[in-house]
Amino acid sequence: FKVAGEGLELTITLDAKWQARPFQQAVALPFVKKFNSQQREGGRQLSVEALCGVQIDGAALSRVADARLAAAGLVVPPAASRVELTFGEPPPTELRLRVACGDVSVKLTLDKRWLGKTVAEAVVKPFLSVYNRRQPTATPPRTPEQAVEIHADGAKLPSAKEALRMGPLEALGWHCTRVDLFFSYEAVRAAAKPRPMLGQSVGHMSTADYREATELLWTHRKLNKADGAAIARSFTAASPLRKLKYLYLYGNSLGDEGLAALAPALRREHAPALRELHLSTNAIGSEGVHALAELCRPSPKLAALSLHDNRISDEGVFALADAISGGSFVVEKVTLHTNPAVSAEGVRRMTEACAGADFAEPTPDRGPTPYIPLDHTPQRWLERGDVDK
Repeated sequence: FKVAGEGLELTITLDAKWQARPFQQAVALPFVKKFNSQQREGGRQLSVEALCGVQIDGAALSRVADARLAAAGLVVPPAASRVELTFGEPPPTELRLRVACGDVSVKLTLDKRWLGKTVAEAVVKPFLSVYNRRQPTATPPRTPEQAVEIHADGAKLPSAKEALRMGPLEALGWHCTRVDLFFSYEAVRAAAKPRPMLGQSVGHMSTADYREATELLWTHRKLNKADGAAIARSFTAASPLRKLKYLYLYGNSLGDEGLAALAPALRREHAPALRELHLSTNAIGSEGVHALAELCRPSPKLAALSLHDNRISDEGVFALADAISGGSFVVEKVTLHTNPAVSAEGVRRMTEACAGADFAEPTPDRGPTPYIPLDHTPQRWLERGDVDK
């Protein structure tokens, strides 16, 4: 069968022995070696660890951004004729973490050697070596196996026991900066601080208020996934919002679940006049962008969509680019800079789909005049209606 990607195509034949080997070893690794051997000095180098997408005869292997997990047990069907590989950014060679439990916090830097160990060995044991010394003498020392929950950047990992056996990059993610450890469910409950209701965060608004609003500026309000769902309920209850043109939500923590909850409420039937949607700096990953592309269709005819300074990878970019190309999502300009996991292929795909795709970070000599950082002040030109008011 043919194996293609990154502008290279080659033919691979697997006998019975090689068919029994992992996909990464039998297919991805030979492709990576061939690609790297053809690059000039200083050219792009691929790695198997950067594999982020696999298609077999046009069918995607998985929607998971990190396709390495799914590819590990993949067997190429005997009738397959073409395998397409997509590569994202190479894995980091270093991970800097702040690990905390209660009032004890420790900074850890994991280099390549430590990234090759498990979370228990590389993260929890070094932390506990400090934590246990700070506890009263009569307190039994904690061990990694006693952890009941592990949170990475505020998100609970599905299973603490499984996470302890996994590598740091696989369990925590490539861009994790904080790990919280909990050794009792009482500690978990104590850490779950009550959140204000949406009205307390953004101000109480009636259905009539929503219908009359042309601009909603809810930035840096500590909005989370529950607030995303609450906003969606308010929007649909007041639908259609015929006057709403500008929605500013940057600088919050909506995350993937918050955006997935909000996306259906932003469809054209609910927000027909929406022109600008600002979602930068919201801890949004590819799953959130995929939900936006899938659930917000048909979309309003957006002039601007800001998704910069998030955690989006190629998978999210591909999903949005496909929706734009297919006409179900309409937007003139998309800002996506400061999403380190987006590769050159992601930039190419989005640029082809949307002429206004922008991956360049703003600088003092580039942007509105006078220059104002995009994540500090809403960016739009005054319209006649603003002047009249």
